[in-house]
Amino acid sequence: MAFGVQMSAESREHTRRALLDAAVEQFARYGYMATSHADIAAEAGIGRTTFYEYFASKEELLVDLVATRVPELMAELVAGIPDGLPPEQELGELTARMVEFVGTDHLGLLLHQEVPRLSDAAQGRIAQSHVNLSTAFADIYLRGLDTGVFRAMPHRLAVRLMYEVIMTAGREVMDADDPKQHVHTMAEATVEFLLSGLRH
Repeated sequence: MAFGVQMSAESREHTRRALLDAAVEQFARYGYMATSHADIAAEAGIGRTTFYEYFASKEELLVDLVATRVPELMAELVAGIPDGLPPEQELGELTARMVEFVGTDHLGLLLHQEVPRLSDAAQGRIAQSHVNLSTAFADIYLRGLDTGVFRAMPHRLAVRLMYEVIMTAGREVMDADDPKQHVHTMAEATVEFLLSGLRH
């Protein structure tokens, strides 16, 4: 009996992940607004009514997708930066990685393009998935402040400014004819802009 319950739970999790994977593909191909729950179900190889056994709506699926995957992706971005870098260099590394993620990754594109259209409750849940990233930027700024590299300003403002500049750079990348070719130029310009504004 317990084995059957376990298999059922594993089967449900497999189907849920298949729906999330299918949603990423469909959203990347057609956009969030033009994709229906039936499209996602068909891509996942399940019946469209089965979709509602897992998610109440397409918005709920998107929020769950972000809440499931973004913390892992953000942790990987932060963990990939070598330890012991000076604050300026660490900020540059993290900024460049974020510009690339926002401008070229399917999930990054979704976050930038679709989240502002979602309900306040959905946006609140999605904001929670970025906590690790905000903490990383805040830590870098505070270390730069302590060492006299960065100028003093409210640290929440500093983090917000970094975020907005990176989002703008990501938008420029995604709007380019060949985003992957332009990402490094945009990332370098973004890093230079942020550091020139933050330096003491």
